[in-house]
Amino acid sequence: MLEWKPPLSPEWGEWKSTADALLTEAENGAELAPVAQRQLAECLHRMAGEKLGPMQQLQLERLARRAVQAVPQLEPFRFLRVGIVSDRTLDFLAPTLQAAGLARLLLIEPVLAPPGSAGALAFGAGDPFGGPVDIVLYWHDATMTHARTALLDVQAQEATIYASTAALRQTVEALQTKCRADVMVSTTPLPPAHRISSVDAITPGAMAAHVAQTNAAVIEGAARGDWTLIDIAALAADVGHASWFDPMRLFDLKVPFAMELNPVVADHVARHLAGAFGKARRALVLDLDNTLWGGVIGDDGLEGIEVGQGSAAGEAFLALQQLALTLKHRGVALCVCSKNNDENARQPFAEHPDMLLRLDDFAVFHASWDDKASGVRAIAQALRLGPESLVFMDDNPAERARVRQELPFVFVPELPEQPFRYATILAASGAFEHGLLSGDDLARAQSYGSDAKRVEMQAAIGNYEDYLRALQMEISITPFDDIGLPRIAQLVAKSNQFNLTTRRHGKDELARMQASGDVLCWQVRLSDRFADHGMIAVVIVAKRGEDWLIDTWLQSCRILQRGVEQEIANRLVEAARSEGARRVLGEYIPTSKNALVADLLPRLGFAAIEAPAGGDKASQWFACEVDGFTEHATFFGSPDAGRPA
Repeated sequence: MLEWKPPLSPEWGEWKSTADALLTEAENGAELAPVAQRQLAECLHRMAGEKLGPMQQLQLERLARRAVQAVPQLEPFRFLRVGIVSDRTLDFLAPTLQAAGLARLLLIEPVLAPPGSAGALAFGAGDPFGGPVDIVLYWHDATMTHARTALLDVQAQEATIYASTAALRQTVEALQTKCRADVMVSTTPLPPAHRISSVDAITPGAMAAHVAQTNAAVIEGAARGDWTLIDIAALAADVGHASWFDPMRLFDLKVPFAMELNPVVADHVARHLAGAFGKARRALVLDLDNTLWGGVIGDDGLEGIEVGQGSAAGEAFLALQQLALTLKHRGVALCVCSKNNDENARQPFAEHPDMLLRLDDFAVFHASWDDKASGVRAIAQALRLGPESLVFMDDNPAERARVRQELPFVFVPELPEQPFRYATILAASGAFEHGLLSGDDLARAQSYGSDAKRVEMQAAIGNYEDYLRALQMEISITPFDDIGLPRIAQLVAKSNQFNLTTRRHGKDELARMQASGDVLCWQVRLSDRFADHGMIAVVIVAKRGEDWLIDTWLQSCRILQRGVEQEIANRLVEAARSEGARRVLGEYIPTSKNALVADLLPRLGFAAIEAPAGGDKASQWFACEVDGFTEHATFFGSPDAGRPA
């Protein structure tokens, strides 16, 4: 398990000493300089990304706990407070989850409730977790809701499933309301002792049938968007049920899986959290020779490389290409980073009949004799993504080591000498974990690819306004709707940088705002001649008589300098004027991550003011007089495009 992790480096102890010293400084009240913060973040991430022995695991867990307490806003990590409720005992998971979070760029503060207390927490009085949480993990165990009914009694089986799933739904809804956070619900693996026959899953009254139907209900609920799914039953199947369960620990301590699997389970939970909170990877950078095909194209020629049906290795390379193509269809940008002549590197994609991947599948194609780390860095710049958004795959261990050394936040899975497990390892790594997909997610790969083309066009045109006109942009600003609500909730949960207030409204709360006549709720979409960027901004404004108050304004950083914020300001003031408002008020709540928008409101014509009545005096406040507002020049294709219905 965790075979994508490289073996322990000789430098691991050095990284530990550095992290320990810097954390001690922070714990003693020193403010770490940006360079020291970066060094600490790199050390923690490097340490967590390797295969650990028991001693290293324990040392990392201690460092992770200290980091959460001492430097919770450490970039590029995301701090998460995670409430955990379980029908079983999970106390031992908490420290391991903190350590696993470091490999997924998360600083996790787990808050465990007593085992079996989900109902009491959901329906009882008081704050379940002693403060707000970002998400609740509900480790649900369907074996505990199995009623002893007669075999083949279909009605009794249906009644049991109905009652148990209704109780689950009510508990989750109560937790969501009380915690104002999403709930992640697990499926349940079936203990081997309940596998008596192959037909148990279809035998009414059997435990296997009860678990199968309950798991189906959990999955259906997630598909409806009622909660987030974490498929523990699938993880147990990957591990093997005989290894997953430890009967002695289950009966004695009520532990739901073998203790030896603790790092595996913690990593699985952490990858789901990373997917839910914007820390999943967004681009796959691929080497070519002996990674996407067997052989060296420059030496062996088109006829000499091995790919396609007819050989085991050729089919293995094809399997990786198929997985890459699947990822592209889910919005992951594909890129090439190869030490090759450009012409040679492109030839198989253009001319080999057995290649699945073609040139137009790639957002960036970088073939040169440059150092691989430089190539990966150039790809990140072309995509306008940070290194922490990239996965790099290369069969050459020296190239992998080089990229890990120079770009420690790039995810570089370890690969065996033979290609047969390349696709399996990449899929199992969970680097591209995601929640429910939307149309915007599917279009994202095209958007990344178009960025590089836009950069080329801007360089050719020179004048920026001419460049914006040449993009042929179309903007759509419309009220929230049921179709867009899941994506809106996703953006509200994830966006940090271009976000004035970083308020994390849950989906239910957003739906209430959508239905209210006192709240203006806008979703903003953008397209240009190269790509449809999907939903790129969310604006929520409370209408309070003569004053309209901006509650939330967030935007994708990928469309900066396009005039989107100016167009939104134009339309917002126009809407306020049409309904008789006198001022539009804006609030900026500084965080460690949203300095990008510190001057957004002044740039748009808002003036600084004192906090209004009831406003938080710790925030920075701004006001725009509707009558004195001068409309900004923008460069969208149609003067009517973008006007809310």
